[in-house]
Amino acid sequence: MQRFVVTMAISAFAAIPSLAATPYVGTWSTDRLNCHAAADAQRQTVYTVDQSALSFPDLGCERATFRKTATGWVVRASQCYGADPSLDEPFSRIVHIKKHGATVRFTWRGFDSGPLIRC
Repeated sequence: MQRFVVTMAISAFAAIPSLAATPYVGTWSTDRLNCHAAADAQRQTVYTVDQSALSFPDLGCERATFRKTATGWVVRASQCYGADPSLDEPFSRIVHIKKHGATVRFTWRGFDSGPLIRC
């Protein structure tokens, strides 16, 4: 029984680096100075992605599922709220994520974040 408990503990800790290694998870901005700016500036300039949600300038999604593709990741985001008055809230959005070296780029129809660096 003790061996089983030790094996389970090792397995649990082995899974943690794989979650942390997900390249799109984190806080991103065009300029590292924005990462330490006042909250108002951060809301307008900082993109945050975690394992199950997105927070971008003018867009926040309470739920997100990620799928790896040949060109990056596709995010199916739902329960989204944003500054577009033409959309009934909450709405859903497909977001594409591409990582290039140390930068990441978020795109969807009519939007391109441009290259962002990790905060």
